[in-house]
Amino acid sequence: MRISIPSIPVSAPRDRVQHTLEAGAALVADFLSAGAGKTLVMTGAGVSVDSGIAPYRGENGHYTVHTTYRPIFFHEFTDASDKGHVARQRYWSRSFLGYPPVLRAKPNVTHYSLAALQRMGHFGDFITQNVDSLHHHASPSPSLAASTILELHGTLSSVVCVSSPGARSTPIDASAHSYLTSSHMSGPRRAAPIAHNTPTGSAYPHGCGFRGSRPAYQAMLGDANPQWQRMAEDMAARRSEPKTNPDGDVELSKDTDYSSFKYAPCPSCGGILKPAVIFFGESVPDQLRDRSFELVEKASQMLVVGSSTATYSAYRLVRAMAESGRKVMVLNIGPTRADGLDIEKVELGSSETLGLAAKQLAAKGPLRDDPVLRRLLESGGVARVPNDHRVAAS
Repeated sequence: MRISIPSIPVSAPRDRVQHTLEAGAALVADFLSAGAGKTLVMTGAGVSVDSGIAPYRGENGHYTVHTTYRPIFFHEFTDASDKGHVARQRYWSRSFLGYPPVLRAKPNVTHYSLAALQRMGHFGDFITQNVDSLHHHASPSPSLAASTILELHGTLSSVVCVSSPGARSTPIDASAHSYLTSSHMSGPRRAAPIAHNTPTGSAYPHGCGFRGSRPAYQAMLGDANPQWQRMAEDMAARRSEPKTNPDGDVELSKDTDYSSFKYAPCPSCGGILKPAVIFFGESVPDQLRDRSFELVEKASQMLVVGSSTATYSAYRLVRAMAESGRKVMVLNIGPTRADGLDIEKVELGSSETLGLAAKQLAAKGPLRDDPVLRRLLESGGVARVPNDHRVAAS
C-alpha cells in the first residue's frame, strides 16, 4: 500500500503584501468585527510554535528539515500479525520518550488570544488540526472547550481501542481499566468528551469503545519498562531528549532494539490501543468530518491561523468557504495550499498579531473590565527551545 504524506502543491506564486504588525492586527480585528460572531476559526501547527512545538511544513517544518522521515501508518499500527506487534513496539517505545515534552508544553499568546476572542463573542465553535490540547488548556472553562473545539485530527491526550478480539461484559484488567478511566480525577478538571468534537471509542467500529487517559497510559508504560523509564529520566536530567516526530514519537538510532518494550492492551477487551490521533492513512471519523461540514455551512466567513492547509481534510473546508463566495482570511507565514483560492492573506506571526488584535477589540468592547478576559489577554509566553530539540506533535 502506497500512501503519500500531504504536501503543499506547487502553484503560481502569490503576490506577497507586506503588512506592519499594527496594520495586520487591524485587518484581523476588522475582519472579526465584520463577522458579527459568525466567523469560523481554524488553527494549524503554526499556532503552537511559540509553545515549543515545531510545525510540519514551511522553512523550519519537520518534513522540510527531515526529508527522510516516514511516520507510522494506520494499517501498520493496527495489523494483528507479528509484524503489527513489532510496529507497535517501535511506535510506543519511541512515543514513550517523545510524549513528555508534549505533555509539558504550555499555551502561548495565540491560544490565550483566541480564548479571549471567543469570550468576547467574536466566534463560538472552532476547529483545530492540532493534537496537543493547548486550546483546551487556554480556555477558562473545560466544558466550554469540550463543547466548542473540534479536534479535526484527534488528540494525544487519550488512547482508544481500535481493534477488539471480541465483546466482553467485564474488563479483562479491572485495575488498569479503572486507572486509565478515572486518573483524570486526580489532575486538572476535565469535561467529558463530545463525540462530534474529538475521537471517542465510538469512532472505531472495530474496537470495543474504550477510551482512556494517555498520561495515565504513559505511567503504565514506565512501570512496565523500567530500563526505558531510566533512559527517559536521564535524558530529561541532561536536557538531551531526542528529536520528537509529528506523530508523537522520537528519532532514535537505527540499531535501537525495541523487541523488549512492553505495551499494555486494551484493559476492557484485550485489543489494540492507539493514541486518539488520526494517523496517516486513516480517515477522519465520520462524526468529526460531518461536524466540520456543519460548522462551515453555518459560518459567514473563515479565519485560518497558522496552517498551510496541506491536508485535504482542512483544505476542503477552506475551499468550500471560498468557492461559496464567503470571505477567508489566512494568518500564516509562508505558502499554503489555499494560496490559489480567493483569500486575503496576512503573513505575520500569530501571537503578535492576534495578541494585539484581541487587545484592540477588548478595549472597545463591553467586557473590557472583565477579570477573566483581562487574565486571558495577559497570559502566555514563548518557549525558547533549540531547533534540534523542538517538539512536534500530530
